[in-house]
Amino acid sequence: MDWKMRMKCDEAELKSIIDRIARIQGGSPRARTEREYAMRSLSRKLVEMRSFVDDCLSGRNAYEQSLMEYRVRLEYPLYSHLDSLSALPPEYIDWSCA
Repeated sequence: MDWKMRMKCDEAELKSIIDRIARIQGGSPRARTEREYAMRSLSRKLVEMRSFVDDCLSGRNAYEQSLMEYRVRLEYPLYSHLDSLSALPPEYIDWSCA
């Protein structure tokens, strides 16, 4: 599978996870459980995508790496934004508002 096609499919999956989180309403135990599960799914998907991007970057020279990282940031903005946020220390991000 082409790396662009995989990233496009993964980005669509990220969007569906975000949409699922947005639909969860209320403070009931069931809603909190669903939200926690969705947040774990989001975290796992980001780690999986970061691993894939890192794997694609390995073995390339510095110019190719920077060009590919730039293309990923432009073509997959949701992934890039969430990946940047997930890299921050937890005290700076309140994921409960996601």
